[in-house]
Amino acid sequence: MDFSQVNWLYVAGGVSGVILIAWLIALFRGRTGFIGAVVGFAHLFAACLNSAAPVRSLVDPEYVGYGFGLLNGDKGLTVSAMAAAVFVTALVGAFSALRGSREATLLTAVTSALFLAVLGWPWLQDILQGKHMALQLGEYYTLSGPAWAAIQFGLMVLPFAIGVIWSLMRMRTAPTAATQ
Repeated sequence: MDFSQVNWLYVAGGVSGVILIAWLIALFRGRTGFIGAVVGFAHLFAACLNSAAPVRSLVDPEYVGYGFGLLNGDKGLTVSAMAAAVFVTALVGAFSALRGSREATLLTAVTSALFLAVLGWPWLQDILQGKHMALQLGEYYTLSGPAWAAIQFGLMVLPFAIGVIWSLMRMRTAPTAATQ
């Protein structure tokens, strides 16, 4: 099969649709409030952005490379492993934010801190250097400039900073999984 002809946006959309439905079910069954839902959604958004990259980097000869904050690379097994790790970590954060146990809250704190470092550090460096940010969605569409910097902060930095603080505060009062 010629994977260079696959529309990977459709693949990512299909995978994202499935995980969004599962996440919404977990949201309505979960033990979280508004902030937990926002933090979980930020992780879900990161998972959706990375849903096609683990497979595409292995099978598509036209793959242009992977970039997600501090994580960058060309096609191949290393990039597939990196993209898969980001995808799984984001899913863990998305669903753990919806749970009420201390263990799940600790997972949310860890995943939020990881994404804050991976996404927040390059964002802060670019802001301090006055560089124009850009988001490349595939090969053909790019968002850039100060408006994108504000959107990126609101979607990919602030929710993870809130996630770290919220999780650490919540861990003090959250019951353990054994006592629930």
